[in-house]
Amino acid sequence: MSSYDFLKGLLVIEVAKLGPGALGGFLADMGANVVKVEEPGDGDYVRYTGPYAVGNENGFGYMFMRWNRGKRSVGIDLHSKAGAEIFKRLSEKADVVIEGMRAGVLDRLGVGYEELREINPKLVYCSLSGLGLTGPYAKRGSHGPSFDAFAGLAQVPAEGDISKYAGHPSTSIGMYGMGLHAALGVLSAVIKARATGEGAMIEVAAAESAVHWLPDALEPLLNKELSVVRPGVTDWKGRMIGWPRMDNYRTKDGQVVLLQVFMEKFWKRFWQSLERPDLPKVYEMATSPEAADEEVARLLTQIMLTRTLEEWEQLLDQHDIPFMKVNTFEDVVRDPHFLARDNTYEVELPGTGRLRLTSTPVKVRGQQFAPSLAPTLGEHSDALLQELLAMTPEEIAGLRAASVVA
Repeated sequence: MSSYDFLKGLLVIEVAKLGPGALGGFLADMGANVVKVEEPGDGDYVRYTGPYAVGNENGFGYMFMRWNRGKRSVGIDLHSKAGAEIFKRLSEKADVVIEGMRAGVLDRLGVGYEELREINPKLVYCSLSGLGLTGPYAKRGSHGPSFDAFAGLAQVPAEGDISKYAGHPSTSIGMYGMGLHAALGVLSAVIKARATGEGAMIEVAAAESAVHWLPDALEPLLNKELSVVRPGVTDWKGRMIGWPRMDNYRTKDGQVVLLQVFMEKFWKRFWQSLERPDLPKVYEMATSPEAADEEVARLLTQIMLTRTLEEWEQLLDQHDIPFMKVNTFEDVVRDPHFLARDNTYEVELPGTGRLRLTSTPVKVRGQQFAPSLAPTLGEHSDALLQELLAMTPEEIAGLRAASVVA
């Protein structure tokens, strides 16, 4: 079983826990040789966290399996002199080193960027942290929800009970976005390093990944004196003029459909397919665009309740009118489009059986996405130390006896 082959030959050394491990995961998905360096005894504790365990109550968590599929694990005590030396030897051979612990951990252990660039000038070093290496919050502890709180993505109501809102956005954008942003930076730097021999130091903060996820909300505020409200775009509630033609509606059988007839050509197809010429006349007769929208919303609510989801699917597809069923998560895993496009793969979990897991949105013609299972702590220590550093079994046994290697 393997991932894609685009990054075959790229050696990545990763020291990361939790969300920062996603960077190495994305690179492994594309075929990189990702070596996960873990502390003996503990390792990456996300391995056994999350609301669901697989196989038994002490089994792997889904988050760990997703972020660490296709990697190999070596247990090395970086706090020991011998362990730090092994890490330097690995980094000397590496194309990329990922630091995904609290900012500056590897610096404090004497194996940070400045030390490693001396022995490997072409090294691309990427530091992933919650709040970055500089700035007034750099030393502050942080967790996934705080990144979206920082970015304005987890705002709470001005009044009333905020306990169910504060720090708990529906999706943790910063935690999931930082790996994507870091992958872009790392691969760009690798291309340069291979062309020039010059490496790079890259850092990505999860909080800033959340900030840059929605720049449209921030840029007008950064330019208040130059930002002019464009007339006829939004109403007094901040809604897009014409919003009922791009909104959710309940169907006769209780499903929800996102109707997308905002563009004039689709709106025309919609009312013509229903033989409802009264719908466009609402805009001609209303006293204001806002009043027209309120009336159209009322009429569309009534109209959409007259047919089942299946009936709407047949009619709207027949007339090439955009729409989408608003799925629950249970709907997604049964959705025929989701199932038809290789959005899952299967892997064997020893002692448990075949697992069916989500794959990747990246589809490659002629290649099948089938990564190996995420590793146990130190699962590949012997093989990696022999393969990459030419260490003998006796040398590895000595390090293990000294608790340097797991």
